[in-house]
Amino acid sequence: MKVREVLADIATMRPNAFTDGEKIKFLNTIEGRIYKEILEKAEDFEGEFIPFAEGEEERELIVPIPYTDIYTYYLAAMIDFYNGESGRYNDTMVLFNQAWEDYAAYYRQTHKPKQTNLTGLLPERRRR
Repeated sequence: MKVREVLADIATMRPNAFTDGEKIKFLNTIEGRIYKEILEKAEDFEGEFIPFAEGEEERELIVPIPYTDIYTYYLAAMIDFYNGESGRYNDTMVLFNQAWEDYAAYYRQTHKPKQTNLTGLLPERRRR
């Protein structure tokens, strides 16, 4: 899915007065979290998050179909939040959280987690 597709979806789903630049900032927040909290936890992940900018609407988002609702729900929730629509925000965040969990579970099932070496993290045993 491309940035422009999410922007078009949200314009239909939640007509709003936010600029594309403001919505791209919201996308950067959620895309950055996806990299840090999900993708970077996998052993085989190589890459880094490069924030989106206006004029880059043809760039691909990292989350594949059928999990792209993460973006639409997050943008909708942020629009609701900043418009002071707390009931609508809460409802949309429930949908977002479920989409997040679904994608995170899928990713964990299909990618081996990074191994953590605990040497040096545990206190040494004292000799008697």
